[in-house]
Amino acid sequence: MKKTLRIGNVNLKSNLLFAPIAGFSDVGLRHLCAEYGAGLTFTELVSAKGIVYNNKGTAELLATLDSPCAVQLFGHEPEFMYKAAKDERLANFDVFDINAGCPVKKVFGNGDGSALMMNPALLGEIVQAVREGSKKPVTVKMRAGVTEGNPLAVECAVSAEKYGAAAVTVHPRYRSQFYSGTADHSITKAVKQAVSIPVIANGDIVSVSDLERVERETGADGFMIGRGALGRPYVFAQLRGENYVYDKAAAATEHIAILRKYMPDRVVANVMKLQLCHYAKGEDYAKAVRVKAGEAKCLDDIMRIVGDFFKS
Repeated sequence: MKKTLRIGNVNLKSNLLFAPIAGFSDVGLRHLCAEYGAGLTFTELVSAKGIVYNNKGTAELLATLDSPCAVQLFGHEPEFMYKAAKDERLANFDVFDINAGCPVKKVFGNGDGSALMMNPALLGEIVQAVREGSKKPVTVKMRAGVTEGNPLAVECAVSAEKYGAAAVTVHPRYRSQFYSGTADHSITKAVKQAVSIPVIANGDIVSVSDLERVERETGADGFMIGRGALGRPYVFAQLRGENYVYDKAAAATEHIAILRKYMPDRVVANVMKLQLCHYAKGEDYAKAVRVKAGEAKCLDDIMRIVGDFFKS
């Protein structure tokens, strides 16, 4: 499936997007996904207050190599979201995404992430604040709702559109489900029918048949791939029906080389521990890689794992 997508004034060559995933959507994996055909990639969630107060580690989260790329902000105070969106370090991003879906307790408990769905009007104010601060297209990534059986996505999407959102992404699981169960894309369809801006479907898309099913069920304009791309950046070429060559050793090596441009080696080593486990998933050496990654102390250990297991 080869289709394009327009978000505000940003034209995407593909309507397949790589999701913001905490701990995984680093600059290296985003680049690999873009190489294989992702039309837009997202940073992992970045705290608006962290940007405003220049918290340690924020620069690494904001590292970007490819365009178009979106930065995902989280927070619940419009003034901080506005200040963060104005920050010059975010000037290279093409799209600003608001996290209204994170289910993690410490995020939700602060009123951020999926907690925003309980107050659609506030979500709308945040959209407006980020628009005014960034002068870029603003999108919102949301869930079905907070408590299972009480969908809030339509109301939140309508509010987001009213206040100027250029697109919304729907991951139709409830906050109470975290990542269990199956995505209920009838909710995505309801959002699509309720708004005129592009709707991006996210959840349980890991194969061509999944993509075709979700497109048929929702009529969505774009499709976001998350966990299905971990260790498998080639999935974007696969979903687009393109021929591709994939070499795990080369991909992991390139991933590491990109990270080293933006992060100290000790940080790269920590980031790659989990990434290598996903690269190895499904292989007969997967368990051995998990053990070795857990024992790794430095980047040399990580490179040794790549050399020993990911044969070209």
